Amino acid sequence: MALVDGGGERTFVTSFGVDAHMTSDEAETIAASVRGGDLVQVSGYSLVMQVNGLLLSSMVASLAEDVRVCLDPAPLVADIPAEVLDPVLARTDWLSCNAREAQLMTGMAEPREAAHALRGRLRSGAGIVVRADKDGCWLAAPGSVDIVHVPGFPVNAVDSNGAGDAHVGAFLALLGRGASAYDAARGANAAAALAVTRRGPATGPTSGELAALLGEEKSRTLGLS
Repeated sequence: MALVDGGGERTFVTSFGVDAHMTSDEAETIAASVRGGDLVQVSGYSLVMQVNGLLLSSMVASLAEDVRVCLDPAPLVADIPAEVLDPVLARTDWLSCNAREAQLMTGMAEPREAAHALRGRLRSGAGIVVRADKDGCWLAAPGSVDIVHVPGFPVNAVDSNGAGDAHVGAFLALLGRGASAYDAARGANAAAALAVTRRGPATGPTSGELAALLGEEKSRTLGLS
């Protein structure tokens, strides 16, 4: 259950059901469906589950090198056992988390410092996005020593539920279109900004809506128009 206050911020009351009882056959079926060049998104909500976590951690660790793995650790990251989380981090090509999650993983409240510390927990050449709500995000791109701020978009937020999902989804979709890490992060900021202007959890924008916010020149760069 998602609870949203008058300022658009949300919290959750969570109870796991049958979705927390994955079988080894189901994990093998998922692994067999992954193709070379795919982007695989992993959620901390799945890793925190007692049964699913071990199965998914093992599956992710065994993925081929030409598969890119993106991890969103989710708000319960502090409850994921190290024996589950560490193998996933070691296989992660992109880590996308919000500032609170980054602090839980590093003890550092400042997003840029947290991004720097997180580099030490990931495989060589991995990239990091620390989402900072209305302030955009901090980006540690693969192959770059710098951690740069990517500005957000000012909007009137009514419901932040699903904003992180919209950000990660747009980021990966734009990477898949061949966008640079910075341009993908800028587009993801725009997607999250649009998502919080709408009520409900599944409010990610269409490519046309994203193009309208980003403007004609940037939309052409990202292949949106």
